[in-house]
Amino acid sequence: MGSKPVLVVTTDGLDTATLESALAETPASITQLPDVTDLFDTLTHSAFHALVLPETVDDQSGADIAYGVRKLFPDLPVIVAGADPAAVSDALDVTAVESSTHLEDAVAEAVRDCLDAEPPTVAGRPPSPMETLLLSLFNEMPDHLYAKDEQARHVLLGRGFNEPTDRLGLTDVEVPELADEHAKAALRDELDVIEEDTDQIEVEEFLDLDASYVRTRKMPWYDSTGDVQGIVGHTQDITERKLREHAFRRQNERMVKVALVASHELRNELQIAYGRLEELADCDGPTADIEESLSQISAIIDTVVELSTSDPGGSVQHDEIEQIPKQTHVWLSRLSREVWDTLADSEARLTFDGDTRIVADQESAGLLLQILFQNALEHAGPSVTVTVGTTADGFFVADDGPGIDVEPPDRVFDAGHTAVPENTGFGLYVARRVAADHGWTISMSESESGGARFDIGNVDCQA
Repeated sequence: MGSKPVLVVTTDGLDTATLESALAETPASITQLPDVTDLFDTLTHSAFHALVLPETVDDQSGADIAYGVRKLFPDLPVIVAGADPAAVSDALDVTAVESSTHLEDAVAEAVRDCLDAEPPTVAGRPPSPMETLLLSLFNEMPDHLYAKDEQARHVLLGRGFNEPTDRLGLTDVEVPELADEHAKAALRDELDVIEEDTDQIEVEEFLDLDASYVRTRKMPWYDSTGDVQGIVGHTQDITERKLREHAFRRQNERMVKVALVASHELRNELQIAYGRLEELADCDGPTADIEESLSQISAIIDTVVELSTSDPGGSVQHDEIEQIPKQTHVWLSRLSREVWDTLADSEARLTFDGDTRIVADQESAGLLLQILFQNALEHAGPSVTVTVGTTADGFFVADDGPGIDVEPPDRVFDAGHTAVPENTGFGLYVARRVAADHGWTISMSESESGGARFDIGNVDCQA
């Protein structure tokens, strides 16, 4: 009878020499694995008839690691040494051996029982080219690749952002470093894909982890019968692209300011010209041509304002065809941080009171946030604290500045209204227009600290 290979993870809690001695009379050959991060590589590239894991592996539960192994190698017997059998789910289908003074003997007995069974269909044979190709993809891709089962629990991770065993057996809500709101939304997205309520998910996020901005796609993982058995995810670091977008946003902001200032000044001159034209109304001179020219100039000004405040990636539609913004799911915190980074210096501070995912055109919604942030910086000074938070039907932007003393408050949204002499007075007017384009409402009130607060309501939130 040939020797049957057994893989033993030796990181913690198990005396491998004693185990080998206990198995001396059995056809078992032990392969030691001192680094658990190589577990899936080893299982894929070599044939094994059993796997032995300690109760804990580098502070991670051996049962959680066994969960991922069982999902990818369902016929491979797995033994968790030192684990309480009552704490290991029967559905996991692993052998839990309680810790005792004769732990290695008990593990050896469990191994002997496994070796009497038929050899496993995957881990007990050489890998196929497809298996090694996919493992290479997971290991070498600089992005984060991962697979989750029908309960949205991690069963395989690439090396892009994490170690391959860091999150095995856990859903996102059980991963401590993930923000609660984001983890719950991610789990809901994955269950929607698994339950076939949606084909795939794509969302951009801001993370307080190694990568600042990421884009995640999640797609179905099909089994051999064509049924969905989980999801495959791809998370890409897009921080460099976002930084380029920030630079473009700053450049576009300067262009918008130039256009609005010029338009404001030209409107002032037009009012003077129309006044003079009225004085000529009783004269016999050819005033009709002058009035036509002034009307054309007014139309040109309107077009400049329209172009300067529209989505830079879109186009202005005419002939009574309404421009429809591209509506996507975007995290309020991600979009707020992205805009804030283009405006504020180190003295100013952005804080959050909750988070939600809104359905919006990102460019125009970003313009609205930009205007509200600029308003806070201009009225409250460079050391202002701005808070973005959620409400029952949308979100708010508040600051701790002196507030805006205007009666009635809605006058701040009038075109040309400003309390800062060098401003055009078009900022909050444009903000109201952006809100209206989305079907949102916007109102101003006093914040808890006495500053200005803007509430945006009637927002489609998906948190």
